[in-house]
Amino acid sequence: MKKLDYYRSQFFWQSDEHKKKYRRTKWEVVCTPKDQGGLGVLNLDVDNKCLLSKWLFKLLNGDRVWQQMLRNKYLRDKTLTQVQYLPRDSQFWAGLMKVKEEFLSLGKFDLGDGSQVRFLEDSWIRPRPLKSLFPALYNIVRRKNAYVRSVLSMTPLNIAFRRSLMGVNLQTWHNVVAMMANVQLTNQRDRFV
Repeated sequence: MKKLDYYRSQFFWQSDEHKKKYRRTKWEVVCTPKDQGGLGVLNLDVDNKCLLSKWLFKLLNGDRVWQQMLRNKYLRDKTLTQVQYLPRDSQFWAGLMKVKEEFLSLGKFDLGDGSQVRFLEDSWIRPRPLKSLFPALYNIVRRKNAYVRSVLSMTPLNIAFRRSLMGVNLQTWHNVVAMMANVQLTNQRDRFV
């Protein structure tokens, strides 16, 4: 993309091999849509992130052959939120892993069976994850990657802390437990929206 942007910018800023033009505007302005005062040249980085995010969305919510193949090859028994890029992975998968965190931060999960949604680290009951709403509790939780299904499988909630809850932390935990009172798991898959 950097090489493509280099050649595209040369079109605007260089008249021939020997004589250079002055740059009268930043490349970001050139890539701004026309209705916002730019020239409307596509920003390849933004377009690439959007297309890769679309693939991630389809991977999370669909069940076609290609999605099953990617799940079998890269996810195995893990969820998308658990996997990281490995050096032996394809360039396509590497691109997906580069945009994964930003993609996940811009949406939330509609809870189904709770097997794909991390209780503290994914957005599902609120627009933001519980770890950002209750950072003090998150810091003392033993299993930060616990899934909603496993946490809600027991009463009281299946969460262990590194130390006893007292004072503000205890009150905060009671607020979290109260939030879970109306949560119902279904037999459907979790969906990302």
